[in-house]
Amino acid sequence: MIGIGVDLDQVRVPLRWAELFGREAPTDLEIGSGKGRFLLELAATHPDRNLVAVERAAKYHRLCCQRAARRGLTNVRLIRTTAEDLLFRLLEPRSVANLYVLFPDPWPKKRHHKRRLFTSEVVDAMVDALQPRGRVLVKSDHGEYAQVIGQALDRARGLSRLDSEHAFAELPKTGFEHKYLDQGRTIFGFAFEKTD
Repeated sequence: MIGIGVDLDQVRVPLRWAELFGREAPTDLEIGSGKGRFLLELAATHPDRNLVAVERAAKYHRLCCQRAARRGLTNVRLIRTTAEDLLFRLLEPRSVANLYVLFPDPWPKKRHHKRRLFTSEVVDAMVDALQPRGRVLVKSDHGEYAQVIGQALDRARGLSRLDSEHAFAELPKTGFEHKYLDQGRTIFGFAFEKTD
């Protein structure tokens, strides 16, 4: 069985969840785990599910791996790579039950907008990765970027909008969300389901 931190040089691509986890189970994916608060709480409360996260920053990847190991979470795998590498190279089509993107970098300066994650191509890749009735759930505290995210998801083929408050009701909050709520910021949530 593969360890918590996945070495991409040691596994087959596209990724096969049964090989990574040593079992067949619904597999959820988080893009950008940060320090892992959401991921590890979700894994602890849902031992029947596989949880995979990607994180680009080496320091947060290591920290998240250490925290998962300390908590004895055998249903977590962490990959150090970019969201784009994951979506366009590593995932098998129709393999993800739920896809979480929580507080993606808004790149607020106009000259940096090209670095934003939510493009039509990326959203199409998210849809391709989802199983039928799979969900993509997104949160942002940045109003202008939230509008861009909502439009990109609304335009995507094969997605239908769900009530986000209901979709997020039983999910843990991220470290960012706790901080932003304490600061009184507005949180924008989006929930979509694959229709085919």
